Amino acid sequence: MITPETGTAAAPLEQPLLPVPAHPIEGDPDMATAESTDARASPDLEPASRRRGSEPADPGGRSADPGAWAVTAFATTSFMLGMYNTGLIDKAGAAIVIPVAFFFGGLIQIIVAILEIQRGNLFGAAVFGTYGPFWVIFAAIQTLFASTVPAATLSSGLCLFLAMFAVITAYLFVASLRTDAVLAVILALIFIGLVLLAIGEGTGSGAATLAGGWVTLAFAVLAWYHAASDIVAGTFGRRLLPVGPLT
Repeated sequence: MITPETGTAAAPLEQPLLPVPAHPIEGDPDMATAESTDARASPDLEPASRRRGSEPADPGGRSADPGAWAVTAFATTSFMLGMYNTGLIDKAGAAIVIPVAFFFGGLIQIIVAILEIQRGNLFGAAVFGTYGPFWVIFAAIQTLFASTVPAATLSSGLCLFLAMFAVITAYLFVASLRTDAVLAVILALIFIGLVLLAIGEGTGSGAATLAGGWVTLAFAVLAWYHAASDIVAGTFGRRLLPVGPLT
């Protein structure tokens, strides 16, 4: 999270990869019926053995899994902010992240969240529907609202904002324990990063903000890896980059 000396601050983040609804095998009515029954029994989370990327893309008309697109957007936006939070890039140029947060980190994840609802994937919809709006709010704070908030209270408001998303991330992490190891680690790091950034905003601790920046870089790289794993699996028809299924 960027914490300019002027008092304006923002938050990094970002986001992640999820199980998707299973698809019936074409040409096998019995298997299709069994798959449909399973989906009704557990519409929100799916076992790791039936997550995205476990089978090649189907040219026969089934909708493509959009999750890797959203995770790529999340990882890219998070990494950019992490570079500024850690001081690896001069913070004077941090404003360049704002349009990325609006249109890539924010808008893309919101679109994918809607698509995941249509696909029956509650977990994917909840994750992308959380971190997409997070980035839009972040960009809006930076461009529209920070200047209207008294400097003495801005930090406490940003601390609350980050802390609330840390709470949401905590139970998303619990849900991720039925997906895969890489995703679970990503969400655990997002939680740690949000807590550190909230502490940095609330106490003015530069060390906490710096640590939060490094954690942001870590989960962004892991999120890129997870997105790459899914995309490569979709074209090769098998998982080449392991993610460690947990079920």
